[in-house]
Amino acid sequence: MRFLYFLILSLITTFKLLNDKIKIVDIYRKYMTYTAQKIDNVKGLGDIYHVAAPLDKQLEAFAAVGIHSLAAPDEVAQIRLEGLSKDYSRTSIAPVAIKGGKTILVRNSPLMNIGMASAAVKAHANGKYFETSKEYYEAMEALAQSQDSIVPEDRDTLILSQTGNISLTIEMPETQFILRKQNKLYFKKFTLGEIPFSGITGESKNLATVNYLWFDVPLCGSRLVCRGRGLYAGFRAFGVLRTGKK
Repeated sequence: MRFLYFLILSLITTFKLLNDKIKIVDIYRKYMTYTAQKIDNVKGLGDIYHVAAPLDKQLEAFAAVGIHSLAAPDEVAQIRLEGLSKDYSRTSIAPVAIKGGKTILVRNSPLMNIGMASAAVKAHANGKYFETSKEYYEAMEALAQSQDSIVPEDRDTLILSQTGNISLTIEMPETQFILRKQNKLYFKKFTLGEIPFSGITGESKNLATVNYLWFDVPLCGSRLVCRGRGLYAGFRAFGVLRTGKK
């Protein structure tokens, strides 16, 4: 009985600490302000900014300088190839998954909408993934199937050929979709012939899991990760302000 008493007390204390942590995070986010910092300009791409913040605050900071989305993975690759930065970045691609179905990569993530981003931040702060209707997954699946004859780098969506963890090589459709025109140069300069890809699985047949694609530093193999739940934290992302050639 004594052991059971202390076990229950321990569980109550753990729950209280977790609840207090979530409240502290909410208070911190409410009053903290973030500013997008300009790094430099990439010829043919634009002015490069970065900001480390929860996703919704990140998008607000970028919007203040005229940027309305995180950088895409191919833009992050170009930033690295130009020598501006080799840092990690959240990206604008969304992996979308449903239980029993293949994961779909969506080029223009719905989480680039600040309202959706805020909902995802709250879900992640509670240790959960952001979920939306299965109709969204079905719509993206239908779009991917309709674009099957288009070269991967020009598609809006792509159904992954495998589930779980994948070693991406230069010729794979997934790699061409993600890195687009930077594919060959990036593989030559920053990889040993493969990029580790960590997939995500849906937790429900009735709801679609929507997350973000993380692009890790070259020193860590340039990992592409779909399963992170850190949108509430102050991790970095790049943003591109289109300015034309300089």
